[in-house]
Amino acid sequence: MMRSPFVILAFNFTLLLFSASPAPAVADQSPRPNVVIILADDMGLGDVTALNRQSRIPTPHLDKLARQSLVFTDAHAAGSYCVPSRYGLLTGRYMWRTRLGSGGNLANFAGTLIEPGRKTVANLMQDAGYQTGLVGKWHQGLDWKLHDESEREQIRVDPNYQNFKNIDFAFPALKGPKDYGFAYSFGTAGSAEMNPAAFIENNRVTVIPTLTTKQAKKIHGEWFGRDDNIIAEGYTMDRLVPTLSHKACEFVETAVRTKPDQPFFLYYAMTTPHNPIVPNQEFVGKSKAGTYGDFIVELDHHVGRLLSKLDELDIADNTLLFFTSDNGPVDRTRGYPQRWVRGDTQIYGHDSTGDCRGWKGGLEEGGHRVPFLVRWPDKIKPGERCSTTIVFNDVLPTLAEILNVKLDSNTAEDGVSFYPALTGAARPVSFHKAIIHNHHNGTFAVRQGSDKLMIKGPKTIEEVLNERVPVTFQLYDLDQDIAESTDVADKHPEKVKQMHALLKQYVKAGRSTD
Repeated sequence: MMRSPFVILAFNFTLLLFSASPAPAVADQSPRPNVVIILADDMGLGDVTALNRQSRIPTPHLDKLARQSLVFTDAHAAGSYCVPSRYGLLTGRYMWRTRLGSGGNLANFAGTLIEPGRKTVANLMQDAGYQTGLVGKWHQGLDWKLHDESEREQIRVDPNYQNFKNIDFAFPALKGPKDYGFAYSFGTAGSAEMNPAAFIENNRVTVIPTLTTKQAKKIHGEWFGRDDNIIAEGYTMDRLVPTLSHKACEFVETAVRTKPDQPFFLYYAMTTPHNPIVPNQEFVGKSKAGTYGDFIVELDHHVGRLLSKLDELDIADNTLLFFTSDNGPVDRTRGYPQRWVRGDTQIYGHDSTGDCRGWKGGLEEGGHRVPFLVRWPDKIKPGERCSTTIVFNDVLPTLAEILNVKLDSNTAEDGVSFYPALTGAARPVSFHKAIIHNHHNGTFAVRQGSDKLMIKGPKTIEEVLNERVPVTFQLYDLDQDIAESTDVADKHPEKVKQMHALLKQYVKAGRSTD
């Protein structure tokens, strides 16, 4: 395998830090914290040694972070795929309420998923006077300028639109991160291997992509992307991860040194360990779980870089930091035809999902139960574990409560603040009456307490309300059966009926909170 030299790409780094009115005072008058969200990509519960004693992957930086954090043991992504989980994190709303109608993925030319005027977590922070930045994977679609505008409607309705020849890359995207509260953004439109294979800064590609996959292979000896890629010169997999790491640290340092009295919000959406599994050479052989394990070691290294930067700038104590993953790991046990999908960790005795069953894309716990660490030395007692059930939708209202911001009824319709759990004031079974899981093919599950009802048949929210659609059920008690091995639906028909009705209620109401 030929790899390009380890080079950090040099880009003009112009931070567009918006001036904002003073933030509302926090109730206890303490300084507003800096806020950092680190989001891994396709990382399982079992991939962090601190969360899995049988792990074959050394994660010293994440282990240290876990010791310094409150660890949530029942935390869930808002979907089991990249796009729905990020939509939920950013908006506090389930993605199946959008035009897609279910929890599938979105191609990077399919148009922006987040509705015009919808408030995101970045809008919240920006309105509160924060410097806001996104580094990494966006994957909420962009409204690109088109050569032929007659295809605009096709883009809106087709989540898999791929006609990149109609995209005018000479112009910035008409809508992207900066239109949803991020004063600065740098990263990728989607996953590392997706179109366009290019860095995007403030809605504009840094280098216009012109290379085909065939041409990239000729230049680099190999191209760890798709066979139909459009690629920018200089964009290679070995440069991607360290470049994003550099940009994340640079954003933090620039924010602190240029505006020390103004807090910052960083959303660092890593592209690891999502396929392609291609760790840089310095990390090869550093785990006992093959290539995938080595890629996790590289992820851990770059998390450590950012944590060290917070220490170096003497801001760690008043920085509220979240670490989590957008969904569970990919099922690599089935084998894939693509050359860049590697890393069956189970042959090494490593289980990325821990005790859970299932994988990314599924309704089972392994698809959406994720590591979730929260560190805030000034406020959160370290080294504790919390079993309260939370979901990504809760992050926005939690930050709103911390900042003493009252949300309107059209924001975070599916989120509830878990701030009392952070402080230890209250750690109930859940702050929700129920949360909803959604499979990429549209099927649903309802989680209420320890009960989890799988509802198979309806593939969209319209079909959820259609009584003519055949429905089957599976019910599991997760307290007794985390592996979801014993279906108890037949023993609890009333509970099945009640939980099914709750899903219908949430669909009809347009929200799942009071």
